[in-house]
Amino acid sequence: MKIEVKKIDKLKRAARIDISGEEFLNKKKEIYQEIAKKLKTPGFRPGKVPVDVLERYHGKVLRAEFLEKTLPYYYQKALEENNLKPAGSPRIYDVEIDEKKLSFSAEFEIQPDIELKEDDYKGIKVKTKTVVVEEIEIEKVITNLKEEVKKIIKKDLNDEGLAKWAGYPHLENFREAIRGKVYLEKLSTRRQKIENQVVVHLLGRIKIEVPDSEAKRCHKELVDREVYALQLRGVPQADIEKYKKDIDEKFKPIANEQVKISYILKAIADAELIEAGDNLGEVILGFILSQAQYEE
Repeated sequence: MKIEVKKIDKLKRAARIDISGEEFLNKKKEIYQEIAKKLKTPGFRPGKVPVDVLERYHGKVLRAEFLEKTLPYYYQKALEENNLKPAGSPRIYDVEIDEKKLSFSAEFEIQPDIELKEDDYKGIKVKTKTVVVEEIEIEKVITNLKEEVKKIIKKDLNDEGLAKWAGYPHLENFREAIRGKVYLEKLSTRRQKIENQVVVHLLGRIKIEVPDSEAKRCHKELVDREVYALQLRGVPQADIEKYKKDIDEKFKPIANEQVKISYILKAIADAELIEAGDNLGEVILGFILSQAQYEE
């Protein structure tokens, strides 16, 4: 296999890939025979048909399935041989195939190189406050709950009655349950604010190029999610279309930042030899927070 890779810009690459000779013929025979098991050829048992006969009877089908199987295979092989890590899907073009060879071009982006120093992500200073639940917050929950219950049972309840309606024999138990719920909500909000500080720090400290294909993919996902949320809220489609341009613009910088932070967190995981799997963001942010300096 012959591979020629050209650099178009910092992240974009174009490759011309040529497969010929024994490599091409062996691959062709292997895949044709695999495909032939599903095809009927007069005078031959499935899997026992010579390649030239297969081409005569099933040329178009074989060629289409052959390309479907081999283009991704040789594209991936070309990446591995040139130690390239792609970002997003490639654009395959200029495909040429005959009896003896296959050639095609692929245009793609590579993942950005990220130079990390430990002090980029260790010892980050974050500002935080101790979580405290005030009595007035508990009273607010009780007042709101009374209004909701009144809509159901059509009468007013005092605090004791509300506690029993909620399944608590004593008012104090009910208030403690509310206190715990409010505490967890405030704890979650506190954690989100701290994570936001970390993200702002990382984005400001570590500069990287964002693959355009990844930014576009993320942008589309965010816009689609927002449109779906608006539809669930009953917003007319005409109004959604009216503000579609504003929605698109709103999510462009957000998509850019989300792609950037995903690459940064992956780079930190690699530097620290942490296998995070599908929970990359949660695991690495937790690691960073374990190394952070907290200021009240």
